[in-house]
Amino acid sequence: MIIGIPLWKLVINPFIFIIEIVFGVCIIVIIERWKSLNKIKFDTGKFTQDIKNSLKRGGTKRAIEICESENHPLAKVLVEGLKSAFLGREDVYDALEEALMRERGIIEKRVGILTVIAFIAPLLGLFGTVVGIIQAFSSMATAGGADPTAMLSGIAVALLTTAFGIIVAVPAAITYGMFSGKVDAIVAEVEIGSKSLVVALSEHVWQSKSTTTKSTKTKSKKSAA
Repeated sequence: MIIGIPLWKLVINPFIFIIEIVFGVCIIVIIERWKSLNKIKFDTGKFTQDIKNSLKRGGTKRAIEICESENHPLAKVLVEGLKSAFLGREDVYDALEEALMRERGIIEKRVGILTVIAFIAPLLGLFGTVVGIIQAFSSMATAGGADPTAMLSGIAVALLTTAFGIIVAVPAAITYGMFSGKVDAIVAEVEIGSKSLVVALSEHVWQSKSTTTKSTKTKSKKSAA
């Protein structure tokens, strides 16, 4: 019993039952996102350094192989930039940005459900409370006010729907904040890695290509002279 009300009476309350379903969805999303986000682990500094070293030694082909051997968001974003390396700087920026947007969507998938639950759960509870109070007063009016105890019991059940709605909303709001912070941290690390890739390409791919072109032009001029 809860505050003198049998548990079965609360369970079969239609509004509380709806909140129970919402709570079930909330728990499933929290567990799924917790496991998924905790699997995403990578060392931005070490990985980008490996990419820089591979660009020095084996060019973009070796760097692409390293990225494709990994399964974290940073590798998936950088590989798109590397594949566009010989198209030019602007194409690399576009490829990195598009890949980052795609990966962010995958990382934060279903996180938005928690903020919806945090918003609607108290409203469902409040709606149940309003309807319950209306029914309690209506029943008392029908009975001619002969049994105020029954009315008070009905009001208690109605108020509990709001309490249950808040109980569901609080963990949903807390975990939404936690997961959003985790997503932002991952995306920030990927952005740092993307900038490091652009710098590495400038030093080891575009610069060497420019030097080779200038050298070829110089030799052509000398031959012509």
